[in-house]
Amino acid sequence: MDIITKLNSLGWVIIFFLAGCTDPLSTPPDIPINELLSSPDTLKIENQKIVMRTYLWRDFMPISPPNGKPLIALVYIETTDSSTISPSISADAIYVVNGTEVWKSYFSKEAAGEQKPFRIIKIARDGPKWGPGIYVDVVVSLRINGANCLLKAPHQYIERTD
Repeated sequence: MDIITKLNSLGWVIIFFLAGCTDPLSTPPDIPINELLSSPDTLKIENQKIVMRTYLWRDFMPISPPNGKPLIALVYIETTDSSTISPSISADAIYVVNGTEVWKSYFSKEAAGEQKPFRIIKIARDGPKWGPGIYVDVVVSLRINGANCLLKAPHQYIERTD
């Protein structure tokens, strides 16, 4: 093989590798709905209680499509006493349960608001066009000291922005 062919082949390998790292179609693993819904709403980790709050909305601003934009989920994972959250905790993915349907997504890499020592903030975009005006259950997949666990915020309202 000549040098041009080798470089061309190497270029394709790099492109496929990079495309795999940023594949927007990749999704978190399936978790049965009963397991999602039986997740705890509070975790006790290193003498701290961890809970989740959410803000879910669909955008219907005048420049939006006639039936609105897809669901956006903002998630706050916090200590209940505002003590500094353990650096061993990270949030990987979100699961939103609407009846028998589940939307799952990895969180965006974008900064999602002002970070505070007692809080992790994550955002997920391009969800389904559920609601607004309905309640769903939100579950996040957390990594704590290298182990996976789930945390739930039940009965969360999907807002509408106009």
